[in-house]
Amino acid sequence: MNAREIERLVHDAIGDSWEETNFHGVDLRKALVPPRLIKVIQRHVDRGTVRDEVTDAWLVLIEDPESGRGYRIVADADGRTFGLASEGSRTDPHLVLCGWYGDFWTAFKGM
Repeated sequence: MNAREIERLVHDAIGDSWEETNFHGVDLRKALVPPRLIKVIQRHVDRGTVRDEVTDAWLVLIEDPESGRGYRIVADADGRTFGLASEGSRTDPHLVLCGWYGDFWTAFKGM
């Protein structure tokens, strides 16, 4: 998918619900960003062993776009699944995926 197609998926999901917010009080009109492909870390821990896998994801929303901080909503490369990402440790070169949550609204409400 390309950025325009991802943007269309997000706008279609929102529909007429632009006034909807979540527990963090996010304003969709302010927090949505033009989709761009970024790298995120999928961190797996198994019996005390940490394994990082870097994958592509579409950044579509920043919780606090003025500061650039807070949770981010990302979509997988094909736009089928949305999830949350956040800053990891100081040494992480990319955002860290908190998890894939399904559709846009589930990720938004799970923030």
